[in-house]
Amino acid sequence: MSVPGHCPIREPRTHWAGGAPIRRPAGALRQNSRPQQVLSDDKVAHMTLIAFIGLGRMGGLMAERLVSHGYQVSVWNRTKSKTEPLVSAGATAADTPADAVAECDFVITMLTGPDAVRDVLFGAGGAASAMRAGAVLIEMSTITPDTVAEIRAGLPAGTGLLDAPVKGSLPAASSGTLQILTGGDEKDVAAAADVLAVLGTVNHVGPSGAGSAAKLLVNIALCSSFVVFGEALALGDRLGLPTEVSLEALSTTVLGGVVPGVRGELDEPDAPTRFSLSLAEKDLGLALAAGCVPDGAVAGARARLAAALAAGYGEKNLASVVRHLRDA
Repeated sequence: MSVPGHCPIREPRTHWAGGAPIRRPAGALRQNSRPQQVLSDDKVAHMTLIAFIGLGRMGGLMAERLVSHGYQVSVWNRTKSKTEPLVSAGATAADTPADAVAECDFVITMLTGPDAVRDVLFGAGGAASAMRAGAVLIEMSTITPDTVAEIRAGLPAGTGLLDAPVKGSLPAASSGTLQILTGGDEKDVAAAADVLAVLGTVNHVGPSGAGSAAKLLVNIALCSSFVVFGEALALGDRLGLPTEVSLEALSTTVLGGVVPGVRGELDEPDAPTRFSLSLAEKDLGLALAAGCVPDGAVAGARARLAAALAAGYGEKNLASVVRHLRDA
C-alpha cells in the first residue's frame, strides 16, 4: 500500500526480471505469512524506496524503468500531469519534493540545471530537509562541481551524495544503456549500484564533483561539434558544393560521428526533440562558468547557440543549429 503524497510504505513485492512487479491484493499478507512465490535467481524482491524528481524527456523514461523493474517509486514534477503515466504504471505521486523523499532510501534528481536543483532541494517544500539519515541523493542533472559542493554542504548529516550525470539520449534512457559519469564516495557508489544498473553502466570517475566535471567535458565536445559542423556545411554551400558531397567529405573527419544527427535534422527538421538547443546553450554557459577560457572556442560555440536560441530554435534538437548557420 502507499500513502498519498509520501514515498510508498515498504511492502514485499515480487519481481520477474524484465517484467512488471506483481503486487499482492490488499490484506493478502498477514503477520507470519510467507510469500507464495519461491524466488529463483531471476526473481528479485525489491524493498528499496526511491524518490524520482524531474520527469522531463529523460527523467520520465528513467523513472519508468525503475517502476517497471519493481522498485517502489515516489515521483514529483513541477508540471503534475507528467506524473500521471508513472502513477498508472505503479508509482506514487507526491505533492512536494519533501513529501516525495520521506523515508526513501535513494533520491534521484534529473532537472534542467543548477537553479532548478537548488529550488527542489532547498526551496519551499524542498527535499533536502526531509531526507532520512542513510539516504543517498543521486544528482543526475548537468551542473557544475561548485554546485555539487554547495549541495553537499546543504544536505543533512548522515546522508550520501553522488553526482551522476549521464551520457546518452532518449533511446539509451528507454533501454537502460546510459553511461553514468559518477562522482562520490565508494560506499555510496556501492550502495546505489543495483539502482543505477537499471538505468545504465556506472563509470566511477572520481570523488564528489568529478561526475559533473566529466559531463561538462562531454557536452563541450558534443555541442561545439555541431556548431563547427554547421559552419563547415555553410562554407560548403557558399563554395557551391552539393550538400551530399559536403556530408561525405566531413564523414571522413573527426566530426564523422556528428553526420547521422545532421542527416536526421536535414531529413526531418520537425522530429521529436531529444536534446534541446536551449539545454546545449545552458551547458556551454556552465562550462564557461566552471573555468573555460572566456574568449575561446567554447565561448564562440555558445554565442552561435545563443543566436539560434534567439531565432526560435530553443526547443528544437541541438542539430538544428546546423540549419540556423546555413540560413544565416
